[in-house]
Amino acid sequence: MLLSTLAVTPSFALADDSPHYTVTFDAQTQSAGVRLCLAQQHASVDFAADSGWAMRFATELKRDSGAAVEAGEVGWTARDWHAGECLAYRADLRAIAAEHKPDVGWQMGADFIAAPQLWLLRPDVQGAADAELRIELPPGWSISAPWRELGREPVPPSATAKMTKQPSAAALPTSIRFHIPNTPPDWSAAVAFGHFGEERIVLPGGVLRFAVLEGADATQRAKLRAWLERVSKAVLSAYGRLPLPEVQVVAIPVGQLGVAARVGRAMNPEAVHFGQSIRGEGNALELLVDPTRPAEEFADDWTAVHELSHLMHPYLGDRGAWLAEGLATYYQNVLRARSGMLTPAQAWDRLYEGFKRGARAQSDESLDEVAQNMHRSHAFQRVYWAGAAYWLTVDRDLRRDTHGAMNLETALSRFRDCCLPAYRQWQPQDFVARLDTLAGSTVFAKRYGEFAQMRRFPDWEKLYSDLGIRVDGEHLAFEAAASDAAIRAAIMAPRDGTRAADTTRH
Repeated sequence: MLLSTLAVTPSFALADDSPHYTVTFDAQTQSAGVRLCLAQQHASVDFAADSGWAMRFATELKRDSGAAVEAGEVGWTARDWHAGECLAYRADLRAIAAEHKPDVGWQMGADFIAAPQLWLLRPDVQGAADAELRIELPPGWSISAPWRELGREPVPPSATAKMTKQPSAAALPTSIRFHIPNTPPDWSAAVAFGHFGEERIVLPGGVLRFAVLEGADATQRAKLRAWLERVSKAVLSAYGRLPLPEVQVVAIPVGQLGVAARVGRAMNPEAVHFGQSIRGEGNALELLVDPTRPAEEFADDWTAVHELSHLMHPYLGDRGAWLAEGLATYYQNVLRARSGMLTPAQAWDRLYEGFKRGARAQSDESLDEVAQNMHRSHAFQRVYWAGAAYWLTVDRDLRRDTHGAMNLETALSRFRDCCLPAYRQWQPQDFVARLDTLAGSTVFAKRYGEFAQMRRFPDWEKLYSDLGIRVDGEHLAFEAAASDAAIRAAIMAPRDGTRAADTTRH
């Protein structure tokens, strides 16, 4: 009886089912009509919103079959799902943008950002599969997303099919297809809609897709583009290639972020207010900038080089924050010296001042423990600068042990080839172990074990002494006869092969 029952019961696919989204953007209401289609049959499908709070952004849910869609605490359930069936709903992008919060949404005049995890429902049957999305934008509208573009074309409206004179391509809606890599659902991402143009900065190893949102005029946008080109060339001085094949970069003018941002700018004027690396559904950088500031202030800023340096490592979680932030902090100085944005002496001085600040941040906790609680304790100085001391130490050790044949960027370049892009979290001990394997060393894991358990700031003064760097009055002095003087010079030395960036626009 059991065998005969199994024989007539429909078989439900166990393979991961790749979602296919079709999105039609409505500029007047700043909403999107979404169709989410799945190829396979399933006993039930759970469509998750980012949270119960986020469920309010999706309304009018309907299945092709007309069957019920049951609301739960953090999403909806559809039972007896048919192969090839679609779920249709409306996403309120304007309401997301109106939240005016990081990692949620921003409204900047006519341009806005809406985090995709709040409006692209995720089916549980997706498993490890990637997704594809096709979006239709009205004339004059653009999109900036972390997703990989597969192609675009104008979409002639059916109403013009019998017209003798067809409208130009610029006056037609645009259809764009994207591939969306499968990243953890709690990773943040940003999708921008507006009237901006997206610049493509083509570099060895990859492309930066750069968008400046409303709040900058043509001259200011050109200044920001030139700045990004220069800082991206600084990052090439690590190992000659962009760490990832494609990166979304969004510049948000702070003048468009409301009264609080404008007051903050007046009290503390600066070219770059904030930057962050975001890894959800791809890889992206967000930069909050004041485009009215002079080009010299942008040239002197470290933020963009810091955030671009984060592209060299995978996401390492809270416990690995000191490794991640330490690498970016170390390289924000070293790479700017290699590319001529700083002199070597200035870079060593910035590291020196940072190490002093980090050493003043006292704690009884280990570096691992401090990193895990960093956003609650605000112990950023210790985490960032102890991490920078780790990377300087392993860079010195590798060069010393191999008589200059191996260095930090060689190991990171090999990691790029084997393991990036990384769409899952890496445990910090696994990251350093892989670097050791790639470098043929034991330095990374050995020093990681020491630094992770340190309850005091690392002995950076001994490190500086070995490198032949000492304080001479108000300045640093550099001793040519020091044991590691040649390593000191090699760390900051310019790199060959950093070709100029090519820029295109669409």
